[in-house]
Amino acid sequence: MVQKQVRLDYPEVLRALGHFIQREHLSEVSISEFDRGWVISGLTFKTTMQGFIRVPADFVVSHDDIRALSEQLLTLRIRAQPERRGWLR
Repeated sequence: MVQKQVRLDYPEVLRALGHFIQREHLSEVSISEFDRGWVISGLTFKTTMQGFIRVPADFVVSHDDIRALSEQLLTLRIRAQPERRGWLR
């Protein structure tokens, strides 16, 4: 059975991409969209004996990966919302 995929709007896609960029500790980021997903390039850090060095990192993120990450973020946002109490609901 073919599952119909929900189309994500651009703000949700960019929110998921931003979360991915923060998770990978990227700076000086470049984002490119292509027909199968997104290419994210930037600088991250790597530990060495002397401390840290900055190294380039490239990622290819598919539309399915973005959709899954967006769903995870949505559930986290729903859980983080305070429960309303009182007569105003």
